[in-house]
Amino acid sequence: MRKFYTLPGLLFLSSCVLGPQPGSPDAKAPGSIRGDSSPHGESFGDKAWRQVFTDSTLRELIERALANNPDLVAATYRIEQARARANSARSDWFPQISGSTGAAANYGSRNAGQVAPGGDRSSEIYDLTGLLSWEFDLWGGIRRSNEAARSRLLEAEYRRDAVQTSLVAAVAFAYIELKNLDERLAISMRTAESRQSSLELVISRRDGGVSSDLEVGQAEALLGQARTAIPVTEQAIAAKENEIRFLLGEYPAGVARGGSLDSLDRSLRINGGLSSTLLERRPDVAAASQAYQAAVAEIGVAEALRLPSLSLTGNGGVLSSQLDNLLDSNSAVYTIGPRLAGPIFDAGRGKARVDSASALAGEALAAHDRAAKQAFREAADAINSHLKTGEIITEQERLLEANRKVARVANDRFQGGESSYLEVLDSERSLFDSELTLTDARRDRLLAVVQAYRALGGGWK
Repeated sequence: MRKFYTLPGLLFLSSCVLGPQPGSPDAKAPGSIRGDSSPHGESFGDKAWRQVFTDSTLRELIERALANNPDLVAATYRIEQARARANSARSDWFPQISGSTGAAANYGSRNAGQVAPGGDRSSEIYDLTGLLSWEFDLWGGIRRSNEAARSRLLEAEYRRDAVQTSLVAAVAFAYIELKNLDERLAISMRTAESRQSSLELVISRRDGGVSSDLEVGQAEALLGQARTAIPVTEQAIAAKENEIRFLLGEYPAGVARGGSLDSLDRSLRINGGLSSTLLERRPDVAAASQAYQAAVAEIGVAEALRLPSLSLTGNGGVLSSQLDNLLDSNSAVYTIGPRLAGPIFDAGRGKARVDSASALAGEALAAHDRAAKQAFREAADAINSHLKTGEIITEQERLLEANRKVARVANDRFQGGESSYLEVLDSERSLFDSELTLTDARRDRLLAVVQAYRALGGGWK
């Protein structure tokens, strides 16, 4: 018996671990992000989202989304699933003990020799039994299984952080686009009001014999362009409000507004330098790393399954033909001992299992490589977009001012009888388009800031 008690400790000390050792992928990251003017400074992605989005209305929308969004709730439940699986894998380290009890009445056949001469044909049997099964981690399969389960748990946690990062950015995107639509609607309504006055002036001039029906028609076309833009924009506003409500985990309804896009532009800035430690901050890259480590650990599990397993099995309890003395010491019975079991011929199934696990690890490594390169691409695109949209805004403001001057001159020339309404038509169309384009450029600059924040791994703190 003493040999059986010392056997588990000896096997634990002498067991080996099969398969490659899990570790983070060796990702070769560039020294800096393309376009980063301060590669060694503090990263914009290190800021908490409450520090970045200072607009009170937008902040309140993000808080509601984080509390109610179904995708984020589902990601939290996936963490609980992974934690339960990790706990299940941990239980493999310990003995499994179960119990059973039973009673049976037997009636033997004399003709079949089941009853001794002169014996009683009726008999009873009662038992109370405990069962023991304890598998020793002879080849490290249990250890690798636990390593894989822990990595899957970390992966689920990082996936949730990635969902939160995307959710924060999505709410900010949608709100900025909603504010942009509000400004486009205001421009369209203001332009329609102005063109209505112009149409009345042209009609008055026609009635006085100064203008023609052609010029009246041109003025009506200008007014129709602005009026058509109003319901189109209102439709887009309603759809964008419904989108925001969906992100908040709520039913379709209106959305409260805060300040203008100009106030948002003052609060959404890329402050400080951008560090090249991008892979450490991106939760999707971290999740891909954990997925790779889990896949590597599962190679060891597959290799361990190819070899014999050693278990300590036993059962013991009390057994009696009479219920009243079932618990007597003379009723005690037990059996205990090691059991070695393993495959002899499996037609290559075990090797195929190892090959499959190795291929899955290769796929996970490729997925991590893609995630890392995608992170640098998104960050570089966002930084460049933020820089170039600033230049676009500057040039668009100059263009808008030039078109305003042209429109004033064209209207003065028309009212003075020096030109036809065609000049007014062209200048007003250009002015309307310039106003809308400038508003869109300001929107794009804000979207670039949000995209940079998400691409740099911000939003999950």
